[in-house]
Amino acid sequence: MSDDLYVNSIDKVEVAVNELVESVVGMFEHLSRARQERLDGVDLVSIVRELVAQGGRQSRLAPTVAFRKLERAVTAYRATAIRELVDELHMTFSEIGELTGVSRQMVARLYRQTESRRR
Repeated sequence: MSDDLYVNSIDKVEVAVNELVESVVGMFEHLSRARQERLDGVDLVSIVRELVAQGGRQSRLAPTVAFRKLERAVTAYRATAIRELVDELHMTFSEIGELTGVSRQMVARLYRQTESRRR
């Protein structure tokens, strides 16, 4: 990891993206096998039993969990960028809002998030 908080926050987004991709691919692999079994004439009850036995519930929920982690990582990235724009470049919340296309209030909220994490 770098000493640069901005770079670290992007690295965390990358990790979260990879986890999301892996979870979606894993879920789709289960469904692809189920599809092929159906085309091969396997009865639906057997297909569903096999999906459950292979961790179907976990496979189904994994992308949702991974997406939430990605959302948190992206929010943390945004907060880190705002923190640096304010503290290092001395930009105002209004200037950052204009730069990023979000409200000054959202910029302030994200900035305050980094304050609570530093305590």
